[in-house]
Amino acid sequence: MERQLPEVSDLIARSLRAGHAFPSTVQMVADEMPEPIAGEFRQVADEVNFGVSMSEALQRLAVRIPLTDLRYLVVAVLIQRESGGNLAELMSSISFLIRERLKLLGQISTLSAEGRLSAWILFMLPIVICLLLGFINPTYFNALIKDPDGMHLIISAAVMMAVGALWMRKIIHIHI
Repeated sequence: MERQLPEVSDLIARSLRAGHAFPSTVQMVADEMPEPIAGEFRQVADEVNFGVSMSEALQRLAVRIPLTDLRYLVVAVLIQRESGGNLAELMSSISFLIRERLKLLGQISTLSAEGRLSAWILFMLPIVICLLLGFINPTYFNALIKDPDGMHLIISAAVMMAVGALWMRKIIHIHI
């Protein structure tokens, strides 16, 4: 749905520039866009047709779909309806901003791929080596498993690996 928002914003801008009213523009989005965004805008158009105010229907849309970009779009429309201005130009600007944000997210994902791969290797390497050693020489870990100090070492190693995995995840996961 997030990838469809720039097209929705562009369609709204073009429709408003062509002279359509905002409620008919919402219906146009419901008719011409692919699912899943079309169904949500169809529900907004139906709510407006059944007597719900446009602002309330748009607020319900923002609650149903918890996307930050959609909230920006709804808030921009609501503010514009209160204060006036060129909604078509506003929709074009929102479309540009959403596209740029999605492009930035793609670049961040690409740049953090090496870190994700390193994290997986660092996390899985001790497990794979232990399994291989256990398969090659099954008696190799018997002393470690049977000794109480050995179990403490295994538990502390597992805890440190979990902490390291969470730490790497926090380093790699970037919010925008």
